[in-house]
Amino acid sequence: MRFCFYVLLCGVLIVPFSPLTVAQEDRRIQQAPVPSSNMSVSLRNGRLTARVERRPLAAVLEEIALRTHVAITLADGIGEDLLSAAVSDVPLDEALRRLLHEYDAFLYYGAVGTHPSRLRAVWVYAKGTAVALRPVPPEVWAGTGELEASLTDANPHVRERAYQVLMDRPSDRSRELTLSAIRGASEQDEGIRQRLLSNAVTKGMALPPDLLSDLARADGSEQIRLMALDALAMTAPSVTAKEVAEAALYDPSGPVRERAADILSQLGRPR
Repeated sequence: MRFCFYVLLCGVLIVPFSPLTVAQEDRRIQQAPVPSSNMSVSLRNGRLTARVERRPLAAVLEEIALRTHVAITLADGIGEDLLSAAVSDVPLDEALRRLLHEYDAFLYYGAVGTHPSRLRAVWVYAKGTAVALRPVPPEVWAGTGELEASLTDANPHVRERAYQVLMDRPSDRSRELTLSAIRGASEQDEGIRQRLLSNAVTKGMALPPDLLSDLARADGSEQIRLMALDALAMTAPSVTAKEVAEAALYDPSGPVRERAADILSQLGRPR
């Protein structure tokens, strides 16, 4: 995984608007067009054209993020700053540097999975406030689709990092991908599956009892069968845990059989 990280503390001045007297400024504000007509943003072949007149910074960057699929995050207290600027047919990163020339900004370039490196996220702060900040791992800001692409990477470390990030995202798709890996349907690396199951239990992730039952009964990994038994004993109804533990008394692994007997003893059945 490759990535670059740039810090923008000042930028190139864009074409200034003519200075106005207070009276003229008051009249211009009163006669200002409705919000939909004082901002236009377009993207073509990776090049941005934008005309903005006295629009809140948050609204401008939200529109750019929507069109470019780049995550843009603003620090507190600057979203309502009014921005007036114009760029025409400029590469996206250069356009952002011009638009944000009065702010501190981090532009993050990253490659996720088989996707080439490109601008993926921007953080914007009040000028002079971002000097001590440090970057975070690229997969933290990747979209779910990009993380999903990383799950097919030949490098197990890339896949595992993607799974760990997905596990922390509260979406149905992220949960589905994580559970599929734990089950062994989409991930065959035994070590990754063990660590995902362990982290899921530690973080209190709701693991379906049928998933744990299937793992405890038939998974090819002795360690995963043991972990599933323990998770069932902690989280599943006692009837389910007892039923699975009884079946595990006939497991080919001695440690699994011993753990099953311990669980049954804890549930009130003599060993």
